[in-house]
Amino acid sequence: MTYSGLLPDVDNALTAPFWAAVRREQLVAQQCVRCSSFRWSPSEVCPECLCSETQWTGLAGTASVWSYAVYRRAMHPAFAERVPYTVAMLELPEGIRMLGMIQTSTGDAEQDGEVRIGDQVRVTFLHATDEVTLVRWIPEA
Repeated sequence: MTYSGLLPDVDNALTAPFWAAVRREQLVAQQCVRCSSFRWSPSEVCPECLCSETQWTGLAGTASVWSYAVYRRAMHPAFAERVPYTVAMLELPEGIRMLGMIQTSTGDAEQDGEVRIGDQVRVTFLHATDEVTLVRWIPEA
């Protein structure tokens, strides 16, 4: 498989633990060691209690679609061959929201996953390169 899209900086100190877990096909988020709240996006301090101690905790890997947009025009040249594609704001049971690309259950990466607000989705992983694995979401049947 040849992936021609944008790739994240998997060596960024703040997000490297997330990308390492995703490479192992595990979805994780930061959790405060003091107040136990989950947070996304990763940050150096907890927005609830300002504690700087955190741990990366496994997530259920399920979510509901809170909102979504179907892109019919590429917002970056790297996505030109992928239109239409769906990006959704997902609400996870752990109480956080995360943006994610929806893909069809057939595995066609980013090809206009059919979703509606309230639909349930589950995580899947796209091995883009030997070093980088990306998070994608598939509608539940």
